[in-house]
This record gives sequence, C-alpha cells and structure tokens, in this order.
Amino acid sequence: MQFDLRLSSKAKKQLKVLPAKTRNKYEKAFKLMRSCGPNYPSLRSHHYGKKSELWGSSASMALRFYWYYARVQTIVVTGLNSH
Repeated sequence: MQFDLRLSSKAKKQLKVLPAKTRNKYEKAFKLMRSCGPNYPSLRSHHYGKKSELWGSSASMALRFYWYYARVQTIVVTGLNSH
C-alpha cells in the first residue's frame, strides 16, 4: 500500500534550514513512510492520546516528526523535532 505524504508549510521550512546530513535522515524516513506505512518498525510510530489525531515517528534515535492522517492513505507531516 502506497501512502501520499505531504509536508505542511511549517515542516517544509524546518526541513529547508537543516544540514544536508540531517535532512537526508528525514527524507529516508519519509520514503519508508510512503512505501511501507507508519507501521514500519524502524519508524517507531506512536499515537498521542485518544482525543488527539497527532502521531509521532522517528527518523533516527534523536530525530522525530509529527503527523496526522488527512485521509486513509494521506499523511500530513506537521513538524520536525530533535531530542
């Protein structure tokens, strides 16, 4: 199953200012998300509470990104974060 992954304007701005090495880690995670879905083990996706539509996934041990389902197979990345 293929997913349509879209970046919010905030996420695009955040990604644009990152160093190339960090940006590549996010791009690799986004590629996995598109092709394998959020349940792919290395993405370590989890849901933030029963009332929230927000999910989080890992691009690496220190890099996370936050997203929600816009439709069944459409994911919108809302922001990036590091630990």
